[in-house]
Amino acid sequence: MATQPLTRSELETAIAKYGPVLKIHPDEKYDQCSIEWFLSHCTLVDSKAPTSNIVHPTEAQLPGPPKEDKRYYFNIEDTVKSGNFETAKTYINAFWTSGMIYTDIQFWYFSAYNGHGTARFSSLIFNQVKNQGDINLAPLGEHVGDWEYAAVRVDNTTKEMIGVILSAHGKNIFYDKAAVAKQFQMEDGTHPVVYSSLNGHANFPTAGPNFTEHRKVLGIPAGLEFNLLNSTADGGKRLECSKRYQIVAAKWLDGTPDAYSIPAWVAYPYRWGPEGTAIKMDSKTLGDFIKAALGKDASTLLDTPIVLLASELLHIFVKADINGAAAPATQNPWSGHY
Repeated sequence: MATQPLTRSELETAIAKYGPVLKIHPDEKYDQCSIEWFLSHCTLVDSKAPTSNIVHPTEAQLPGPPKEDKRYYFNIEDTVKSGNFETAKTYINAFWTSGMIYTDIQFWYFSAYNGHGTARFSSLIFNQVKNQGDINLAPLGEHVGDWEYAAVRVDNTTKEMIGVILSAHGKNIFYDKAAVAKQFQMEDGTHPVVYSSLNGHANFPTAGPNFTEHRKVLGIPAGLEFNLLNSTADGGKRLECSKRYQIVAAKWLDGTPDAYSIPAWVAYPYRWGPEGTAIKMDSKTLGDFIKAALGKDASTLLDTPIVLLASELLHIFVKADINGAAAPATQNPWSGHY
C-alpha cells in the first residue's frame, strides 16, 4: 500500500534521530572535505575553450546539463589530496517517489582523493597458506575525487529505521532491520556507526580488515590467494551526520513551500577530477609486481599462478583509471537504483 511521503519536518526529525556516525581510520591521509573547499583548490578546465578555464570556480560557475562528452573537468592542486576534515559535512539526498512506503535518506561523503589499494597475498603450497603479507598496491586504486554514501531507510508510516545501505567501491550493500541490530553499533541508541576504510573510503558496519575482491588461483602443488584489504578502525576522526549535513535533494518537496534550495554543483554532470589520465599496466608488469612483493616465495613453482592472478587483478584495478569520480547525481543509487 502506498503511503504519504515524509514532510520536511519529519525528514529533518529522522536525520536528527538516525543520522549515522562516520568513523575515519586513525591513519587516514585522504580526508573528507566540503565541495566549497575542493573547488577553492581546483581549476575548471574547458577543453573546447581553454581561455575560458576558471581558477578556483564557485559553485555557480559550474556547468550544468546537458553533458557534452568530456568537455569540462577539474585539475587539482597538489595540496588538495589530503582533504580538509574541518570543512567536511555530509550531503543528503533524500529519495522517495510515488508508491514507495519508505524513504531512503542518503548521506553522501566527498573526499578530494582516493588513495592506493592494499592487498593481502597468501602463497599456497598444496592449498595450505605458506606465507602471507599485506602489500601496498600504489598507484593501483588511486583517483581524484571520491563519492561514497551511507543510507538510512525510514518507514514512512512508523518513522522507524528499517534498514541501512552502505556503498563500497561501487557496490551497494543492504542491511535489513535484523542485520542492522546484529551487525551495527548504535550511538545514543539510534545512530548507526559506519566505518570508512583506509585510503579507499568504502563503508562497513564493523572495524576490521573487511576483505573484498577475493581471488584464488590454483593451490596444488602451488597457488596464490588474494584479498583486497579495506581496513577500518576506531580511534580516528568522526563525522556526526545528524549535525554536520546539508540537504541537497528531496525532489518530492520541489515546488512546495517546504522545498530546499539546491546547490548548483548537484547538477554538474562531469567528473570530479581530471580527464585523460590513466594507469598503464599489463598483466606481465603486474605479475612482476606481485613477484617482487612475494620476494623469496616467487619461485619458478609460482610462475603459473602469478600470471593467472595478474590477469584477473588487472581487470579490477585498471578500469576506471585515475580520472575523477562520477558526479553523484549521475550514479544509480541517487535515483534509488541499488
